[in-house]
Amino acid sequence: MSVARRPFSDPQTDAKPKRRWLRIVAIALVAVALVIGAIYAAIVIAFPPERLAALLANEVKAATGRDFRIAGGLSIRVLPSIAIQVRDVVLGNAPWGSRADMVTVRRAAIDVSPGALLKGELRILRIDVEGVDALLESDGANGHNWQFAPGKPTDGGTKPASHDAQASRFELKRVVASDVLVAYRDGKSAPHALTIDTLDWRSNDGGSDVALALTLGKQRWKVEGRVGLVALLVEGKEDWPFDLRLAGDGATLSAKGAMGTGERAGSVQADVSAELATAAALVPLAADAARLPMPLALRTRVQYAGRELRVDPLQLSIAGQTIDGRATLNTAQVRPRVDAALTSKSIDVTKLAAALSTHTGDPARPAGKAHGPPFADTPLPLVAVPGVDLNVQVNAESVRLPDAPVLSAVRGRLSSTSSRIALDDVEFGVAGGRIRSTAHVVLAGEAPPRVELSFDAKSLSVEALDVAMAGGGHFHGGHVNLTAKLAMTGATPKKLASSANGNVLLAAADTTLAGGTAAALDRNVLMTILKLLIPKGSADRALAVQCMVVQLPLRGGVASIDRSIAAETREVAVVASGVVNLGQQTLRLELRPSVKKGLGLNPANLATDFMEISGPLQNPQVGVGAKGAVRGAAKVGVGVATGGLSLLVPSVVGATKDVSVCAQAAAQAPARAKSPAGE
Repeated sequence: MSVARRPFSDPQTDAKPKRRWLRIVAIALVAVALVIGAIYAAIVIAFPPERLAALLANEVKAATGRDFRIAGGLSIRVLPSIAIQVRDVVLGNAPWGSRADMVTVRRAAIDVSPGALLKGELRILRIDVEGVDALLESDGANGHNWQFAPGKPTDGGTKPASHDAQASRFELKRVVASDVLVAYRDGKSAPHALTIDTLDWRSNDGGSDVALALTLGKQRWKVEGRVGLVALLVEGKEDWPFDLRLAGDGATLSAKGAMGTGERAGSVQADVSAELATAAALVPLAADAARLPMPLALRTRVQYAGRELRVDPLQLSIAGQTIDGRATLNTAQVRPRVDAALTSKSIDVTKLAAALSTHTGDPARPAGKAHGPPFADTPLPLVAVPGVDLNVQVNAESVRLPDAPVLSAVRGRLSSTSSRIALDDVEFGVAGGRIRSTAHVVLAGEAPPRVELSFDAKSLSVEALDVAMAGGGHFHGGHVNLTAKLAMTGATPKKLASSANGNVLLAAADTTLAGGTAAALDRNVLMTILKLLIPKGSADRALAVQCMVVQLPLRGGVASIDRSIAAETREVAVVASGVVNLGQQTLRLELRPSVKKGLGLNPANLATDFMEISGPLQNPQVGVGAKGAVRGAAKVGVGVATGGLSLLVPSVVGATKDVSVCAQAAAQAPARAKSPAGE
């Protein structure tokens, strides 16, 4: 049996192929190094740094028409790609700009096409930048500093290059940036700034993909999406498209549209949608934004051109309340102007107030009447007119207010000028009736605000008002009218009340006080007065009130009552005389009941022959006849001037057999309102 034997392996023979491959690799590496060195030498010899800097400045100026300089020096890098490295780069601003430089860059690396470079052309393929300070601004007359006017290149010591559209066009494939500060200034306004932490811009034939992280105030945002080619911005021949999505803490925003270039620079058309769960994202834009009720959702189409911003159609949802309409902001004049038309099917102010208190941390105001003087001496929040002229038309099918009946078919117009705020054509249905009113506020210089108020309420249901404001069950049937025309001056509620001039007239009729209600509400001044109309021993009987009139002739905040307050039932009449002083926030009224003639009622059956109410508005003393004074909880409230004495509704009733005291009270000549300007 024979055994196969392996040939003997010579170590020296096996080492020869390995050494041969090592030599090949080494030769290849040397060849590559020689090629790279040759390319670098060719570029450096053909384009020394000073010549390359001049060529770069020449090409940028040809594309933008702006001065461009490299203050910190230039060098060439060949690995991992051929790139120009520069420091302290400056791009000039428009001649009218607020500063000399539009953009400064601390460091940049610009990848270029070596083939084009050897031909004397500069084709930029990629830019990496760090430490950018850019100012975008307008001149206030539809001019923007990013509108470039291509200029004519100078020789700059280089060989003239071909400057046709193809040669001078940037062919950016990618831009990578970090530590970028961008500020925007519109006209003479203060600039608004944001910081771009990172930016990655990748271009292809169809457009550019963008991803960036930025900081606005303390809010961090991420932006992703797709935009048009850089060449469109530089050439200025076509609109620059964009489709971007922005996300921050509790907020998302998307915008898809196009931005004008060239002569149309600064114009924008876009479909915009936004959703905010918290107001934190808006705080960097406006400090008061934190008070906005949330959540908030917006859908609209935005158009901006010629310093006019239009949002049409507009759909806004705030704290579950939806508003539709359109709005225009025009900033071409010294004072911007807002025109808007807003509509809504239903607005619940109670929900808005609850959302507002939740997001601001302010506790909700407790139910019931506030204690203390009805007219505070603290400044009103309105101390100046808005910084824009307003013309806003509002329509709503229904509006729900706290502790009030539902308002229906609400309409009105809010307008303002540099010295005036006006609510005109305000009209709505409530409690089965209709209310029309106007309110004008004049704010001129250092003078205190002047207020002119007109109010006309017709055929409001007493029963419906009772249900909305007191839970119902106290009154049945009846209607009430209220008219007021007042002129006031002052920066606080107390000063406004103490300067009130004009007349308030309230008239109610045909209502019934439910039996036993007066006793149940004994601590109400109204109920105490109603006892005057209830014969002794009849406290549980329903009281039918035929009519009631309260007329307040106000001069300098004081109403002198001379039987201009009156009321009557079928059996009893009551008239009142005295003084209501809104400045001192006190009242003194003497109410005298009388028995109607021919009804067989004995005057001795009245609870008392007179009643006097006197003291502070928020807590007066009630004196009944000669039996002394008793304390009563007053609900006179803030509305004394415009219905606060409607607390007497419908108790202050009175008549004689022949002449109605209600008619006499209504016929009293009203005080003629003095214009605040004439005081």
